[in-house]
Amino acid sequence: MLIAFPFLGFQLTLEENVKASKTIKPEDFPSREKEVEELIKELTAYLKNNPRDGLAFKRLGELYTKAGRLSEAVSSYIAAAEILPKDPQIRRAFIQLQAMGHTTSNQ
Repeated sequence: MLIAFPFLGFQLTLEENVKASKTIKPEDFPSREKEVEELIKELTAYLKNNPRDGLAFKRLGELYTKAGRLSEAVSSYIAAAEILPKDPQIRRAFIQLQAMGHTTSNQ
């Protein structure tokens, strides 16, 4: 069976697809949880030397939210909001955290 994707400029056969899926093992993919925790560690270390990087604080807030560490997410977003007071993504993040049941008196 031939599956053609003319707009993408390549073709796949069903047999090639099956062969490819057999070569991929679950251990080939790092755990998303471990990946997020590693990124949190790296970003935290970066922020120790770059405490005025609002975008990094915003990204850290996103990672803490993914990890379910909501209090830390709020703290990161508060730091980001002090540096980037008009950033609409930070405001949306506070709304999202509130919808998840976490509130803060600062926002």
